[in-house]
Amino acid sequence: MMAVFRILEARARPGCADRVAELLVGQNDQVVASAPGALFSQALRSGDQVLAVSSWASLEDMQRYLAQEVTRDFYRALPELLMGMPTVRTYEEIRPGSRGSAWGPSGGAP
Repeated sequence: MMAVFRILEARARPGCADRVAELLVGQNDQVVASAPGALFSQALRSGDQVLAVSSWASLEDMQRYLAQEVTRDFYRALPELLMGMPTVRTYEEIRPGSRGSAWGPSGGAP
C-alpha cells in the first residue's frame, strides 16, 4: 500500500487570510487528525497564500475523509474567502518497483 498526499493551494481574498488560516487549522486539528488513515497534516501560510498538505495511508482513507459532511462543509465555506477556486492535487508515493513508476526495474529514466 502506498501513501497518498493531498495538497491544496489557494489565495485568500483581501482581508480574509486570517479566516482562511483559521478554517484550515480547525479542519486539520478537529477532523483530519482523527480521521482513520490520516498520517500527517499541515497548514502553511505565506501572506495571502495558503497551503494545506495531508498524507493518507490509502486512497480509500482519503476518499472516506472527503465524503464526510464536516469536510464538505469545510469546502463549501472556502469559495467566499478565496480568489478563485483552490488548486487541489493528489499524489501517490513513488516506490521502487511500484506499478506506474518510471523508476521501477522495467521503467526507464525520467
